[in-house]
Amino acid sequence: MGSTRRDVRVTTPIGSSAFYPRFSLIMNQIKMKISVFFFFLLCISGMEYRTIAQSAVTGSVKEEATKNPLQDVAVRLEPGNAGTYTDSTGHFLIRKVPPGNYRLTVSLVGYATLTKSITVQKGKAVKVSLSISREVHELGEVSVTGQSTKQQLLKDITLEPASLHSAVTIVDATAMEREGAVTLMDALQYVPGGLTESRGRKIRQYFSVRGQTYPYPAYSIDGIMQKEFYETAPFLSVSGIEEVRIDRSASALLKSLNPLSGVIDIVTHKYTQGETSLTTKYGSLHTFEAILQHGNHTKSLDYGGGVHFYGTDGPADRNGHERIINFNSNLDWKINDKVNASVRLFYLGGYRQLVQPIEPAAKKFRDRKEEYNPLNTLMIASKLDYKAGKVLSGELQINYARRNPLYHIQYLNSGTDSSNRYYEKDHEFTLNHLNTLKVSGNNLVRIGMLYTHWVSPHGKRYYYGHRADVHTWSTVFTDQQQLGKWLLDAGFRISREYYKDWAAFSIEGSGKKFSGVQPITNEWQSPVWQASAGASWSAHRLLSLHTNLSAGIVTPRKGALTADSLPPVNEKRTNFDLGLRKMFEGQGSLTVTTFLVNRKDALDYSGSTMELENGTIIELYKNEDKRNYGIEVALRMQLAGEWLQGFANATFMKGQTGISKNRIADKEIPSFIGNLGCSFQKAGFDGNFFLNYTGPFENDRFISKTYLQEHGKAPLGNFFNISLTAGYSFGKKSNTRVSLEVRNILNTPFQTVPGWPDYGRRINIGINLRL
Repeated sequence: MGSTRRDVRVTTPIGSSAFYPRFSLIMNQIKMKISVFFFFLLCISGMEYRTIAQSAVTGSVKEEATKNPLQDVAVRLEPGNAGTYTDSTGHFLIRKVPPGNYRLTVSLVGYATLTKSITVQKGKAVKVSLSISREVHELGEVSVTGQSTKQQLLKDITLEPASLHSAVTIVDATAMEREGAVTLMDALQYVPGGLTESRGRKIRQYFSVRGQTYPYPAYSIDGIMQKEFYETAPFLSVSGIEEVRIDRSASALLKSLNPLSGVIDIVTHKYTQGETSLTTKYGSLHTFEAILQHGNHTKSLDYGGGVHFYGTDGPADRNGHERIINFNSNLDWKINDKVNASVRLFYLGGYRQLVQPIEPAAKKFRDRKEEYNPLNTLMIASKLDYKAGKVLSGELQINYARRNPLYHIQYLNSGTDSSNRYYEKDHEFTLNHLNTLKVSGNNLVRIGMLYTHWVSPHGKRYYYGHRADVHTWSTVFTDQQQLGKWLLDAGFRISREYYKDWAAFSIEGSGKKFSGVQPITNEWQSPVWQASAGASWSAHRLLSLHTNLSAGIVTPRKGALTADSLPPVNEKRTNFDLGLRKMFEGQGSLTVTTFLVNRKDALDYSGSTMELENGTIIELYKNEDKRNYGIEVALRMQLAGEWLQGFANATFMKGQTGISKNRIADKEIPSFIGNLGCSFQKAGFDGNFFLNYTGPFENDRFISKTYLQEHGKAPLGNFFNISLTAGYSFGKKSNTRVSLEVRNILNTPFQTVPGWPDYGRRINIGINLRL
């Protein structure tokens, strides 16, 4: 295990001679960190890391009348099957185009199709700027103000309202590849204001934004909400994912039952041409990956699938072995011009040992070995999209998930070794029907009805042996109105749960024992609501303003307890966003967003735990008024022609607890989180540099009372995490790439949860072949 580091607090009087050298040392360290951070700011460019290969076609598509950029425009080259879609800035890129003459066709629902003849020369990129006009006889989409794209609410019913666009971050497949992302959690590591807590026990990682740790952001797949996804997110492979859309605010009402802390939407890959790829990697800690993906596109059918096998031995002597396999498949069927059907299937299995902590984690956590073996999860997300005439479109969603992991815990150093095993089976079924109605030329209404049924027949680890059977009904209504350059939106969702059988948390006043708990049966719970209102204003085609206000109730799980063995009360939460977006004519964008999160009776972890008779430890909650506010700045640019790009973002926030004049600083959230990166590709070589700085914060979770008395809360954060990836592409069509990845170059054992430090510097080498 090595030596244990203990922090000793020494108080030095300001007037003493020893103070000045110490003060000077601290200032020099701060200056060095700031200098390093701003040195790499010189590499600033964009989130998408668009790379232009030689012999490529690139350009932008705008609306002819307003000059606004258009997203999701289909771009296709003929002859051949090469094609793509425009991104959030209206740009597109088709790489590895053989020299020759082509017809470039762009099309979008509600707009006239445009075809342009182009000639591609060897070693050169063709740049085009295109404008398309509305087709008045078709049902058009609502125009989003500023640099934002047309919201195709009749095509994608679950799109975020325009008022939230300054709080939405998109991480695409190219970015995930350049970052060396393995799981969904890896793909979130450079999101503005994002913090991933890595703890190695129970669920390995949690992701939060803006200091909101309860509840954590919800998840959806292609706009289909997931109720109990937290156990899946840290295991899900990024293979088969086209992009991840992160709503850092609170008003994605159509993708979540409780969106007051944001929503992470996983957009799966859709094939526009035949593709086959094989990737293998190997590196530190005997970490290995093998990925095989294949898909194809026909006139009416798109299909694809793949397998991803991942393994690692983890840190030495800390119970960190993993062997996980992911399967994914997709099928998209264009039944006719008005009806489309799609199915997404995911399966993951294998096992994961949960890494043992070190000090300052309490001894009761260090003296146990935990694992999920086997780990089984099956998810099927399907939907049927239809267009009924020119004023109505709809979507029927059916989602099923089944999890059946075996959790095993072994207690060490307790006189006689003992262990427990828990089959944590559960499944959920969701039926959701959404409709978009065009009330007038400038007004769209969305209405939805949802039903979900969640069952855990044997209970989970914290309440194993106590059945849970919960039905949820919900309805949602949103309205979007265009008034000149203004786009207004409002929405409301109300949900209510019916407990058919709930013994899991029906303690209500005593948590010392779970045995003998009287279950709640056939009982309705109080309704829960969320509401939002927002507006977007277009100053001109390259500048827009976005604001949104949302409010609602956040409820604890029924039967959750405080340290006083009392049930916590509901939290009343209010969110406010005000953002400005500036486009730089094909070169990038700047977004500045201010935010306020006010939490009355905020639900949070108290730091206290309770040990049950079977040795399981449950965490206790607390109600405490909290307020977080701050500013997010995100910049992306293209520099040095088309071959150098990058991004930079920073979140400055302040957390407070208490009421009115009695508020004190909340030191359990970092006051600063910054990310930057730069990426280049030229002559077959590519290099990608990433830096994250997370400011200092602290908490008392998982530490012993003795440590707390001697040292106070455990110090966390205050670290630089630098990573580098590089590659070289070669072959007749540059279809083979060898790569090198170096994570945590500084080899810093930083912590985001007490007792679970980062693994340190890791190096991987790999090869990718595209056919």
